[in-house]
Amino acid sequence: GSAASGGFLKDQIDHTRSKQVPAKELEEQVNAYMQYFDERTKAEKEAAKNKMIDDDGFELVSYKRKTPAGAGAEGGIVERKPKKQLVNFYSFQIREKKREELAALRNKFEADKQRVESMKKRRMFKPY
Repeated sequence: GSAASGGFLKDQIDHTRSKQVPAKELEEQVNAYMQYFDERTKAEKEAAKNKMIDDDGFELVSYKRKTPAGAGAEGGIVERKPKKQLVNFYSFQIREKKREELAALRNKFEADKQRVESMKKRRMFKPY
């Protein structure tokens, strides 16, 4: 029982390994295909540029994206924007911030009132 199943398992492993392509060969195949793909898409774009005139002689208008969906400034590598950190995530933080802003406004108002009073005392206050 176990010897027969062990031989079967070994045969399966050998069969699977024989189907695997070596890494260097795989990389060469992928690079060749990517080069072929780039050339083909470039040729398709050129053909699309030339097909802008209709049978009746009218120019066809089509939408063209400025940059391809996956391409960034470097042509394929997109830098992700850092996620914005929420300053006031919890509702109590929002309430505290509003209280602090109101307190700052009150202090500023009081300071302005004192400045106006001092200007009145010096007779420099001319509102109009």
